[in-house]
Amino acid sequence: MIKKITLLICCISIFFMKDANAQFVFPESIKREHPRLISSEINREELLHFIDNSEEVRVSYESIKSKVSKYVQQFKTDPNWLSSRFQMYWKSHATDVFVDGKYYSHATGKAPVPTVMFTGQRDYITDYKTPRIEDVKPYLEDKRGLYLENKNTGKWEWVQPKVTGRVIENINENIMRMARDAALVYFIERNTDYAKLAHHLFDVYTHGLYYRKEPVDLRKGNEQNVIGLTSFQVIKENIVDELAETYDFLYDYIKENHEDKNHIYTTSLKKLAEIIIKNGVPDNNWNLHQAEKVINIALVLDDNKVYEDGKGCQYYLNRVFNESEDRQWSVNDVLDYGYDHNNGVWNESSGYALSVAKGYTHLARIIQDALEVDIMPNMPVISKAVAVMPQYLYPNKHIVAFGDSHYGELKTEPFLDLISNAQKFNKRAQEEKFMALLYMLKDKEQLLKTTKPKNAFKDLLYNTKVELDASIEAANISDYTSATFYAPTVSWLNMRNGMNEKHGLMVSQVASLGNHTHSNGIAMELYGKGYVLAPEGGRGSSYYRPDYREYYSQFAAHNTVSVNGKSQYNKMRSYYAFEVNHVYPASERKTGYYPNINFSDLYFHEPSTNADQNRVMAIVRTGETSGYYIDVFRSRTKTGDDNYHDYFYHNLGQKLDFSTLENQSIDLKPSSKLNSKSGNIKAYDYFSDETSVEVDSPFKATYNLSINSGNVKMNMWMNGNENRELFKVKAPHSEAFRKILPKEIEEAPQLTTVVRQYGEAWKTPFVAVYEPSSSDEPATIKSVKTFKVDSKSSFVGLKIDSKSNRTDYVFSSDVFDFYSYNNINFTGTFGLVTEEDKGAILFIGAGKKLSYQGYTIEILGKKSGAATLVTGSQFKLTCNDAILLTVPDIYKKGDVVLNIGFKQLNGGRKHINGQKVVQFKVPPTNFQNISIKLKQ
Repeated sequence: MIKKITLLICCISIFFMKDANAQFVFPESIKREHPRLISSEINREELLHFIDNSEEVRVSYESIKSKVSKYVQQFKTDPNWLSSRFQMYWKSHATDVFVDGKYYSHATGKAPVPTVMFTGQRDYITDYKTPRIEDVKPYLEDKRGLYLENKNTGKWEWVQPKVTGRVIENINENIMRMARDAALVYFIERNTDYAKLAHHLFDVYTHGLYYRKEPVDLRKGNEQNVIGLTSFQVIKENIVDELAETYDFLYDYIKENHEDKNHIYTTSLKKLAEIIIKNGVPDNNWNLHQAEKVINIALVLDDNKVYEDGKGCQYYLNRVFNESEDRQWSVNDVLDYGYDHNNGVWNESSGYALSVAKGYTHLARIIQDALEVDIMPNMPVISKAVAVMPQYLYPNKHIVAFGDSHYGELKTEPFLDLISNAQKFNKRAQEEKFMALLYMLKDKEQLLKTTKPKNAFKDLLYNTKVELDASIEAANISDYTSATFYAPTVSWLNMRNGMNEKHGLMVSQVASLGNHTHSNGIAMELYGKGYVLAPEGGRGSSYYRPDYREYYSQFAAHNTVSVNGKSQYNKMRSYYAFEVNHVYPASERKTGYYPNINFSDLYFHEPSTNADQNRVMAIVRTGETSGYYIDVFRSRTKTGDDNYHDYFYHNLGQKLDFSTLENQSIDLKPSSKLNSKSGNIKAYDYFSDETSVEVDSPFKATYNLSINSGNVKMNMWMNGNENRELFKVKAPHSEAFRKILPKEIEEAPQLTTVVRQYGEAWKTPFVAVYEPSSSDEPATIKSVKTFKVDSKSSFVGLKIDSKSNRTDYVFSSDVFDFYSYNNINFTGTFGLVTEEDKGAILFIGAGKKLSYQGYTIEILGKKSGAATLVTGSQFKLTCNDAILLTVPDIYKKGDVVLNIGFKQLNGGRKHINGQKVVQFKVPPTNFQNISIKLKQ
């Protein structure tokens, strides 16, 4: 992490030149003295004053000093004790490191001094603990490898580096952290005992870097493109922070006492920077992390003119901000590539996208404090990326977790960074906007309370405080969220109905587009009663472990449909988006739509099996505290070789029961079909306790979740069919939860419903209705039944009866056609009619015409559109396009008019099919009350 830095530029101001290339121009001479990696708003004398007069500052400072002071005393009698614990090639002095893909192989060559040892493997997961410094063997370079404690057995044993994760890096960074802290104490107290220890450690390590070369991958694979000097990934060269800070605090000491070695030190730092720029990934979050590390190095270097190679502070800042290279693009180039400039969404999974926006606001804050330059006007998409963050939220204010992501709250840092930016450059509107957003996300009263800082000394050192304005009111979350949000850059669609934590409903759907994505088709997450009940699975234990490759990144870990047990395509970086056939309301529309129904119709071409997939989902709000989800999933291969299609549904809960519509328990028998031995991909092997039964009739599934002294249920109904089999299995726990839920729930296997349709699943689609309920708000659906229309086999009809004398008739089809049932006539692909005591609701999600009880709404001028009519004591209407509204003619003689807002539309009286009606041509209209009466 780059710390907050303030750099005082005397006489020369850095300015941003807005030319065609958006170049940043840096001063030819930087006048500020070291240390530069701390705030310029505090000096050494002021720090000493606070240490002497503030108990909080003194205690936090002494906690830093006390950790290193024992090593300072030890250095006086045994100067090599701590440095001998560095992981280095103490005997061989190797210069050339070779790796075998993701694992360390060997090292050759001979330097005049010990060199820095390369880490063991790319994966950070290992069975071995990083030892305390006191437990590290001195001068360790042994053919037997490292001597470490086994996490599982507690025994110490010799083990080869290739199975030790990043232990080597961790040990070295822990020791260099001592050097950094000793250098800090020297800066504060001018006690050269601390400087001597810090310099010795820095000297040994940087000499060891000086003679080391870039590692070579024996496999000549992608590892060569991302490898660092000491770590398998340039973005994991975390020791850069400690090295830069140590050099920064010791700068004067080195100049006065070790100037002859300064060339070694700066060359080693620049070698790290060069490899970080040379390797990596230019078009995703890596670019940001690489830039952060290079900037950290740049800001402790002298001016370009000081070095023979001309590579100083300005050189590396220019490389990062202005130049695009093979594996490190300029700031603006990567922002232009990665962001959707219309909505501010970055092209990676949710967790990574949010962290990238956070990284760039932090970068802007570093530059504004260090260089007195406001770079935010040149990066307008970053403000948009922060403002769009609430669109990632469920009603409980936890983010969606598609791809390699985890559930949790939004971080406050991006908002604080933009508030700081606004305050520094007098941008009141920006300050008000993002402070209001901050208050919306976090309790305003709590934020305004004076709280004890975690580390009062570091707060002073890096000037992390942001002044909050109590006069600004919290924003309304409805201003920053919408009923529908579609992000094409990552093929992600949210539908939400209400943001009340307990009563809100929301579904998130995602395909596989962008970085850190999964092989998941059209996957969904469902929310209910305060929890993400149908979650994503997360990434697994590590990107380099079998559970990630084989299960967590695959179809079986998601709420989706797999084809022939073979659906599996490239994960991590993927290019498979869904197509949005229809969605209601339109993405980011805030007002004017019918609020009680959300609807989407998505198409996906599953590439590995060459299959068509169509998922139609809806949220139907039935009351202030109640509502349900509809899921219609059609799937078929293009070539007709449909063996079977598997519908996966994972839900939180300690208990899962299946029953008939008559509430008779369904008896499932042990089976062994969901495994790789049966021809499925390896992901199926992660299921356990498999039982199954054939189901040709609809069934119910009830998930019971006991949590926080309450009980939450997901009540599932699904249609039965010939050649359909129901499975109950245990799946691996969702790794997307990390300290969000009680531990026993997070770590428990997920109870999972798998429904297999033998043959195609297009004309016999999966049809499910989900209703979340709780102990104090029980389920409201009384029954769900299907209905058919003539011989149109792809049609799905649902009759959903609620306990409140409400009946919903759902019409869904992949074919635009005319469908009729129970005096309801519908032309289109998705429509819904609601019967209630107080009247009826006619909803067209995607269609041409819908008629019921003498009322008709018909889209004019287009084949398909969306419209809603509410009848009863108070008529209401909305339509995206012009419609022809037909109502029964129950009026006396005279002109019949429709009053809508301030408009009055004249009706035409007609006889249609022997019925008297009145028709009105209605222009596109926001949802509002209407009245139909005789003209006065």
